[in-house]
Amino acid sequence: MHNPINIGIFLYPGMTMLDAYGPLQLLSFATGINCFTFAKTSAPVPCDAGINLLPNYAFADCPAIDILLVAGGGNPVQPMQDTATHDFLRQAATNAQYITSVCTGALILASAGLLDGYQTACHWAYKEAFIRFPRVDVLDQRVVIDRNHISGGGITAGLDFALTLIAKLQGDAAAQTLQLLLEYDPQPPFSSGSPKTAALELVAGVQAEVHKLAPELFD
Repeated sequence: MHNPINIGIFLYPGMTMLDAYGPLQLLSFATGINCFTFAKTSAPVPCDAGINLLPNYAFADCPAIDILLVAGGGNPVQPMQDTATHDFLRQAATNAQYITSVCTGALILASAGLLDGYQTACHWAYKEAFIRFPRVDVLDQRVVIDRNHISGGGITAGLDFALTLIAKLQGDAAAQTLQLLLEYDPQPPFSSGSPKTAALELVAGVQAEVHKLAPELFD
């Protein structure tokens, strides 16, 4: 029997739980995949939903990672500036089959130099923050595949990202089966989930809130 594929999901203080645990929930139903979380230490990690997340591993004892997943958060500056985080992500990426992200996790990967020359998705309201990473091309897409980098846009795009990853690993039929099993059939009550369809005043208001949430990214 083949060894399971290890998907390691990076947790850090202030992260958005759904960015990580949405994909984790979906991926956990797939056969032949072992999902686990890791953080700088094994201590509980406070997320932006007001609860603590418990990583399976710390940097020091983290198993080999076949697929690296970096989730996002409203203000990812701390891991973007942390040398130990950069060193670990670069090391993990060396032998990873895929280097992936959801939402502003792309900014963390970019800060570690792992997205130079790549196209990526990210939350629309953080696109201008990539001005500090001129070698990274941010596309206005829900999911972007560029060689060994697969990325999802803002938060809920993590589910689309996970299905795309399953399709790459196991084929479309496996991904379609999981989509049906989870009854992932989005029918939102409003058409305001994208800056393309939302009212201009809503877009401006959300962008202003993001600037207040992470002012360091937009200086």
